[in-house]
Amino acid sequence: MNSRTLPHRDKDPVLTLYNHYFLTADLMRKNFSKLKEKQVSKGYLSQNDSVDETIYFITWLGFLAVTCEGFKNLNFRILLSSNRPKEFEELIPYSDEIGRKIKIHSDSLRKLRNDVFHLRKDTNTFESFLSEKGGRVQWSEKLHDRISNFFSEYRILCEFHYIVNNRSSESQILKKSKPASEH
Repeated sequence: MNSRTLPHRDKDPVLTLYNHYFLTADLMRKNFSKLKEKQVSKGYLSQNDSVDETIYFITWLGFLAVTCEGFKNLNFRILLSSNRPKEFEELIPYSDEIGRKIKIHSDSLRKLRNDVFHLRKDTNTFESFLSEKGGRVQWSEKLHDRISNFFSEYRILCEFHYIVNNRSSESQILKKSKPASEH
């Protein structure tokens, strides 16, 4: 395979990172935000909602951390400049910005991820991450939004590439536009 060729959508590690990890983070963040809004409007949450809110919150941050690790491990600057079609190079400034943003609290986020996905010995790591002094929750929200925008742009470029290069079987847009009987 030419190093500047877009891999099949099922073998693209960027789309795997998006589909398997970031979408989970995104869903958990949305669920957390809905319960946060409910708490603000009602002034309280039921016990079940309160438990769910905590689960959504820590799961969001855990999967955001895994997404950040994947982002770092895939080395997006090299991937975009050497292993994707030329038009993908326009994403390099965005990936560089995300990389810089990740570095700000990457160690704290990594420790939190370990606390989320491994049996925790104490709550110090979680409490430290949440301390307002560090501003890590706001950082996580901004980082999440930037990563979301990056994946959106990447997916648009992929769709365009699939359609222009007669790879319509990989296009999610064309799959959605076909009648159900043709799938």
